[in-house]
Amino acid sequence: MMMRKKLYNALLLSMLAGCGSDDSPQTPVTPEEPKPEKSKYLTLDIKPDTKFTGEFYVNLGRYEDPVTHWIHDNSDLDNKDKPKANWPDVDFNNDGWIDERDAHLAGVYNPKEATIKIDAIKMHQLLMTNPDGLGAGTARPDIFVHGHYGVFDALRYLAVTRNDLKIENIVTPENSGRDTFEFVVSWDSNGDGVFDDQDNDIYANYQGKDWHFRSKYHGGEFKKIDSTISGIGPQGELTYSRMDQFWIQPGMSIRFQPFSPEMTQRRHWVQDREMARVAEAGGKVIVPTMAIDYKKPDTQPTVIKNLEVTAHNMRPDIFQPGVITKMDVYLSAADAGQDIAFNYWPTLSTGARIEHFALFRINGVASDVGRGWTTGYGEMAMIKDFTRNSTCDFSSPAGGNMEIEVDPEHCRIDWRTNFGGWAVHIMSDVWVMNQPVEYVYAEIKSHYKVWGMPEYSGKDVMERDFSQDEDGSDIMTLQVFDLPDDTNSESNRAMLKPTHFGWGIADCTECHNESKDPLGHGGHSWPINSSDGFDETQPYYCATCHGSNGAPQGHNETARCFWCHDTKENRPQHHGDASTQRRYQDSKGEIKSNTHIYNTNIPKDLNSLPRDSMGNYEEYTDLMSSVNSDWDMSRVFPDPYSCMTCHPNQN
Repeated sequence: MMMRKKLYNALLLSMLAGCGSDDSPQTPVTPEEPKPEKSKYLTLDIKPDTKFTGEFYVNLGRYEDPVTHWIHDNSDLDNKDKPKANWPDVDFNNDGWIDERDAHLAGVYNPKEATIKIDAIKMHQLLMTNPDGLGAGTARPDIFVHGHYGVFDALRYLAVTRNDLKIENIVTPENSGRDTFEFVVSWDSNGDGVFDDQDNDIYANYQGKDWHFRSKYHGGEFKKIDSTISGIGPQGELTYSRMDQFWIQPGMSIRFQPFSPEMTQRRHWVQDREMARVAEAGGKVIVPTMAIDYKKPDTQPTVIKNLEVTAHNMRPDIFQPGVITKMDVYLSAADAGQDIAFNYWPTLSTGARIEHFALFRINGVASDVGRGWTTGYGEMAMIKDFTRNSTCDFSSPAGGNMEIEVDPEHCRIDWRTNFGGWAVHIMSDVWVMNQPVEYVYAEIKSHYKVWGMPEYSGKDVMERDFSQDEDGSDIMTLQVFDLPDDTNSESNRAMLKPTHFGWGIADCTECHNESKDPLGHGGHSWPINSSDGFDETQPYYCATCHGSNGAPQGHNETARCFWCHDTKENRPQHHGDASTQRRYQDSKGEIKSNTHIYNTNIPKDLNSLPRDSMGNYEEYTDLMSSVNSDWDMSRVFPDPYSCMTCHPNQN
């Protein structure tokens, strides 16, 4: 909390007592002490201090996911969910696609399941007693600082506290040859009190050698990332990562489950190649290829060969010194001469608790929040492992020349989903990479059309129809204005100084309005930006003559300021209706996202229906939100135009 207050204190200035006059006696302004220079890799001066508190959630066993299976059976997976040719017509809503809504009309839903809620403090207290002999606290003290844990530690905790789960035949990281614990799991899945073959389903729950984990993070009210085949399904995402090096973030969900023997072979193949690579480099972490694709027709991708990656220790609150993360790949590229910067995502307006550094800029190409850098990491041969139509052809040259033949049903169950392995939703600052992957990839990608989000960039002059029905009856021009400077006496006389009685208060109309008879323009003579179509007094328009009134500089963002600043901790005060929240209801036509789904666009890259946590279709119906949001925009403080006017970005 103190960290956030320090970061955003200039945006959260308290209201001065009453409205005075610039001629009133003023207390001398004490100059601020110079602050330490922020990291050259960051756009914000921030040092996270994450604690292992709160709760996280665990499920045991495979989730059948009948909705995904129904879509698999009834759609052309090679043609982006189009109905199958020469197949019964199951496009029940006649929109040209096969998705969750058709499954529901066929009577198919994903059922809820029991979830184990784990109290982080209780887990920490128990594991500190070293109940299983694997370590007091985490089993990987070489990875995590005291008080933080990996996913394997959660499995340890469950095995100690539950009678229906046990882990045996444990091999330590030093002896496994893969720098990770290996083990056998038995789960009494039928609850009869006996561990035996009766607990098995298609995979082994009794003395299972193929147990691993899936994971997903809490997205708050953001329902469009929850999915079945197209997004993060109820079972979570699967990676080939080492379980004991994968950090537990409070609020996340973890699923421990058996997989096919082929999945274990594939994961071991990936990890063996990483181990061989670090051994060949004499213990150094050297990435053979890093590719950066700017997605510009006149700009060639940047390719970096044999990049040595070193630890930059950006998350000392979580990891031991010297632990390398995937963020370090980019920081090492910056050390080698590339222009690279990270920003920081706090808890978002959706309620999603992020609190991570995120890749923001590479060689002058910066994120616009909804359009930004996406990344992938792994072996070249695994890029197509997880797709909606994966064939699991791992024995081919492109697939890695493995001596393996994957059962088609195992391929469908374990690999046929859009996310997993190479492409997962894990922030790079907490994704451990002490062994180098073969290939790192970054590309610019837009999610505006994918998620049906309106795109308003402060870099462009744009128009917006403010009418609720979007019928063209209330169109305004939106633009960022330049602030005056003090290079001449005329502009300097108009610019507000720290002695101004309302210094630091963004909303001029709190004191300057017709009812308070203030100094200045007075009455109804306030300048109005009527040329752009507005008829309200807008403080950021006042700033074009009077300056920013003590507002801090921006931090190089150009869109969707509300994404981070519409939260309890970060919501700016004294910004009119942008400082408050209101209720939006679908029954009143106030929530447009239900119809703004990419499913109605062609070509269709992603099915972005709103869904519940189990992957069933569920519309947004009733929510609390700032006026600046995906549902609305303030006329007085329109985002990001008012923000970028008064908080200009640093050059």
